[in-house]
Amino acid sequence: MKTQHFNESITSTFIEQVKEYAIFAMDPNGIIATWNEGAERMKGYKEEDVIGKFYGMLFTEEDRANHKPEEELEQAKTHEQYQTEGWRLKKDGSLFWASITLTPIYNDEKELIGLTKVTRDLTDKRRAEENLTRKHDELVVTNRDLDNFIYTASHDLKAPILNIDGLVHRLVHLFEDKKIEDPELLELVDFFRKSVDRFKLTIEDLTTISRLQRTIEDESNLEQVSVQQVFDDILDDLKFLFEVNTFPCQVQSNFQVNVLNFSRKNFRSILYNLLSNAIKYRSQTNNCQINVSTYKEGEWVVLSVKDNGLGMSPDDQEKLYTMFKRFHDHVDGSGIGLYIVKRIVENAGGKITLTSEKGKGSEFKVYFQS
Repeated sequence: MKTQHFNESITSTFIEQVKEYAIFAMDPNGIIATWNEGAERMKGYKEEDVIGKFYGMLFTEEDRANHKPEEELEQAKTHEQYQTEGWRLKKDGSLFWASITLTPIYNDEKELIGLTKVTRDLTDKRRAEENLTRKHDELVVTNRDLDNFIYTASHDLKAPILNIDGLVHRLVHLFEDKKIEDPELLELVDFFRKSVDRFKLTIEDLTTISRLQRTIEDESNLEQVSVQQVFDDILDDLKFLFEVNTFPCQVQSNFQVNVLNFSRKNFRSILYNLLSNAIKYRSQTNNCQINVSTYKEGEWVVLSVKDNGLGMSPDDQEKLYTMFKRFHDHVDGSGIGLYIVKRIVENAGGKITLTSEKGKGSEFKVYFQS
C-alpha cells in the first residue's frame, strides 16, 4: 500500500508541475476534478475557477450550442482514446488552437470512474500552416496570371512577326529580281532574317511553356509505356543530329525495366530532351558514346542517360534548370528543354539528378515512382 501511495503521489506531483500541457481529470459526466499548473497557464483559469464545473466551459459558444463537449465525452467512453484538434476558449475570451486527447479511466472492476484530458497549444503551428496555405494560394494565382500573360503575349505576337517575316522575304525576292548585289544591303537583310528567326523561336518557346503549364498530365493519365519503343522512335527522329559531326556517335541501351507506368507523351519529352542534348553537346575531338539504361533502385525506376561529351562545371550545374539558360553557343537551342524535363518529372512525384565533369561528360538520372 505504501508503494502504491508513493507512486500515486509521484504521478500527481508530476502532472501538477507539467507546464507545457494542460492536464486535468473529470468524472464520467465531465465535471472537472483536478487542474494542473499547465492548464492554468494555458487557459487562464485558476483551480478554484473550474473545479466542480462542467468542462464545456472551455469550449467556444458555437461548440457548446452544437453539443460538442457531450459528443467528445461519448466518443472517449466508446473508444479507448479520443483525439481531436480545434479552437478552445481562454478565460480572457481569446481562442487558441488545441490538440486534445481524452482518455477514459477504469477501476479494477473495469468500471468507468472518470477521464483525463491532455491539451497542447498548437496555435503557432496552426498560424504557420495557414500562412503557408495562403502563400501557396497566392503563388497559384500568380502562376495562373503569368501563364495567361505568356499565352496571350505569344498568341498576339505571332501575327505581327509573321507579317514582318513575310515582308523580309518579299524584300529578298525584290533584291533578287532587281539583281541588287550591294553587300551592305544584303548583310542588313540577313540581320533582319536572323532577328526574325530568333523572335519566332522565342515565341515558340513561350507557347511551349504555356502549353506545359496547361497540359502536364497527372497520375490519372498514366499508361503502360514501352521504353524500347519510345527510344527507337526518338532515334529515328534524331538521325539528322548524328550526321552533323565528323566523329561518329554510338548510342547503346540496356533496359532492365522496359515498361513504365507514366504518360507516354511526357516520357518521350524527357528522353528526347536528354538524348538530343547528349548528341548536340558531344565532344568535338572524340567519338561520341551515349549509354541509355533503365533499372530498379529501391522504390524507384531509374532512367540513366550517360555521355562522354562536353560536361559542365559545378557553377553551370547550379543554373542548369533555369529557363532560357544556355552554356554553349555552337549549337542551336533555346534553353528550355531541361526546364521542361524537371517540371514534368517533379510534377509526377519524381526527381532528376546530374553527375558531370567538364570535358569528360555527364550522366542524368531520372527517378520515376514505381
